[in-house]
Amino acid sequence: MNWNLNDLYKGFDDSYEADLKKLEQLLNDYKALVKNEKGLSDLALLEGYLKSQEDLERLATSLYAFASLTTSTDVTNQVALGYMARLQQLLSSVTKENVQMSRFIAGLDLDSLEQQSELVKTYRYGLNLTQTGAKHLLSESEEVIYAKMRQLASNQWSQLQGLLTANLNVDFEGKQITLSEVRNLAYDHNKDVRKKAYEAELKSYEPIADAVAMALSNIKREVTELNAMRGYSSALEKTLEISHMTKETLDAMIEAMKDFRPNFAKYLKAKAAYLGHQKGLPFYDLFAPIGKLDKTYTFEEAQKIVLDSFYGFSPRLGNFAKKAFDNQWIDAFPRKGKRGGAFCSNQPQIRQSRFLLNFTGSLSDVSTLAHELGHGYHGDVIQDEQPLNWDYPMPLAETASIFCETIVMNKLFNELEKDEEKLSVLEISLQGDTQVIIDILSRYLFETKLFENAKGPISKDQMKSWMLEAQKAAYTDGLDHDLLHPYMWLNKGHYYSAGLNFYNFPYAFGLLFGKGLYSLYQQDPQSFLKNYDRLLGLTGKASVEDVAASMGIDVTKKDFWVTSLNEVNKDIELVIDLMKKTV
Repeated sequence: MNWNLNDLYKGFDDSYEADLKKLEQLLNDYKALVKNEKGLSDLALLEGYLKSQEDLERLATSLYAFASLTTSTDVTNQVALGYMARLQQLLSSVTKENVQMSRFIAGLDLDSLEQQSELVKTYRYGLNLTQTGAKHLLSESEEVIYAKMRQLASNQWSQLQGLLTANLNVDFEGKQITLSEVRNLAYDHNKDVRKKAYEAELKSYEPIADAVAMALSNIKREVTELNAMRGYSSALEKTLEISHMTKETLDAMIEAMKDFRPNFAKYLKAKAAYLGHQKGLPFYDLFAPIGKLDKTYTFEEAQKIVLDSFYGFSPRLGNFAKKAFDNQWIDAFPRKGKRGGAFCSNQPQIRQSRFLLNFTGSLSDVSTLAHELGHGYHGDVIQDEQPLNWDYPMPLAETASIFCETIVMNKLFNELEKDEEKLSVLEISLQGDTQVIIDILSRYLFETKLFENAKGPISKDQMKSWMLEAQKAAYTDGLDHDLLHPYMWLNKGHYYSAGLNFYNFPYAFGLLFGKGLYSLYQQDPQSFLKNYDRLLGLTGKASVEDVAASMGIDVTKKDFWVTSLNEVNKDIELVIDLMKKTV
């Protein structure tokens, strides 16, 4: 169950090298275009720019994806790492020209040009964003210097974290296992295994904690310095801008999440009592399976569950998942040298996707499979758009994935008859909701603290302390404060991107937006199906608020988020009731 990348390239061979040379030529052609020695009109220059960006998007996506996906399953692959560095250098070689074009676009009358060009009309939303972002540009020489130095700074710090965690040996009961494997033991049915795995995981971090803390500290310091130079008030302001989302929307959602902390604490304390704990729930039992669905799933069983669920929603969704299974788009199982976690990499230029999992057979893994395939379905819809509209902002990136998760978990739940089985399935779903709302809140609070202190070095001890504070604030008394997880900053790759700060709240947005969408689907399935793909298609060419408005949803108001959270609260009450019945 390893993925096949042959539709991208069969290796770093003559074909790959030929496309690299083609990329160099496209970049040189772009540089010549920006010089505008032919004296092109504003419209001709703008259209030429957009066409060149389309060509670069198609080719660079394939080249970079092949190298990046190769390193994802073999983090020590020096050939792939070398090509990634080479690509970064090539793409950064046009930084000066990108700045010049952004300033050129900032001075254009787009209203007038749109009337003269279908191409400008197609990319109007992105051009508006370019005009907005142009005010934060540094000088051309400064942008060039930063683009080059970033390859030696934050990009390398990020790779260091990936390298150290992917190759980390964890001593578990006398055996050396990977970090992904020991973290997956949090889902084990044996309470002693869960506790020992938690203890082994925490102990394994100690030798690398100083180095990873230095990596995270330096990434956040770089971001802080650069944002100040660009005139942003904070990293959050920049993130909201690239998220196509207003602070009003974020604040409404965060406040609703905070208001519902007691509801989640009620669930966690009930689970603690169910498992025989006297205080709050120990961190190592957050993912403890309960009920009597005492089974693990083969990957083949997981496929069938997902396909049945997806076909029950729509033929297109089911056909997409079948295509992913049949064509080796999925790298399923953990192994040494493979990065942890799970992700989807959409490749619209070849009308495909690739999925990385670390599947061990838990019900949670089945849910993760559905989640990542949801990302792929989003990519399947978006590939029908024009190339410069393929990218969508972080908050909307989770829309289809959460929706697909919900489809699968609801189908499993509705097919069960015994209370103990229903409890098991519903509680697995609630575990995920708790992570995406409450744990995400802790990550948001932690990263806020990081940036508040990012003008100087930050030690591992400070990070551990702030993580514990964030967990206490988010989980309140739902968790046992003596058994938290001080190293949750170390294993989450999302903290380690200089270009994607606060990559936490988009998950909460995706979950709650998805819950709201699912509620609309239940009310009128046929009408919903007509509009759902249109909504996904809009995500690369409209703001978060406008995409939501296309379905009649106002995300700037707290009321919407409370309504979605009330849907989650129904599950909380049902899980607590089922625990009482089956204890």
